Amino acid sequence: HRLLAFSLAALFVASGVHAQGQAAAAPASTAVGASVGWRGLYVGGGGAYSNVSVLVSQGDCYDGCYWGDYYDYDEGDGDFGYTLHAGWRFHQYGALEVSYLDAGPIGWDQDLVYMPEFNDYYNNRIEYSAKVTEVAVLGILPFGDMFEVYAKLGAAFSEGESVQRLDQSFGDQVVTRSVSDNGTDIAWGGGVGVTFAKVFHVRLGFESVGIDEDVLNTRNDTTLDSFLLEGQFRFGGY
Repeated sequence: HRLLAFSLAALFVASGVHAQGQAAAAPASTAVGASVGWRGLYVGGGGAYSNVSVLVSQGDCYDGCYWGDYYDYDEGDGDFGYTLHAGWRFHQYGALEVSYLDAGPIGWDQDLVYMPEFNDYYNNRIEYSAKVTEVAVLGILPFGDMFEVYAKLGAAFSEGESVQRLDQSFGDQVVTRSVSDNGTDIAWGGGVGVTFAKVFHVRLGFESVGIDEDVLNTRNDTTLDSFLLEGQFRFGGY
């Protein structure tokens, strides 16, 4: 808030100097408006580290009997993927963005899972992969000439597939199968960014997307969570 107030004060001072006809006024005003007032189109991409997170509860054996805190989140074995995005910065504080995430394969292991279709308990060994397209609105707060923080909220359209090996917990039966699911859910996230050479921007962020719990054989809240490191080119620069 102090930096924002300082920037606004500087803008008012520069405008006053321009009104008095001083030659240095125009460059100062342009410099102030350029760093935080850029608008235009941008494209980018980068790497992602993604994992699944499942809310599990004590003694709830459809999710797998979990003998810990009454509620907790279990995570799988994450993996690396990639991202692409394109957007329109329509205001210094806002942008519209379309993005694509290719995540996986992510490992998810859970023992003593009750499978209603088999009427028995199985140890789940699952590899899950997903392709997610997102449409989101970004709220952006610039700091100084180079830095900004952002938050995003939007809709995610996911195509997920899991390759499952189910070992009977109290027997010798083994079931292998593939489960696919296409769904729409909420995507949210946030991060920080820094701009280099006026047109090149780098951002580090986190995002979470809800996915169908059936692909992991759970019945509680399940999300695909990703850490992103992305580069971005801004057309027109400043």
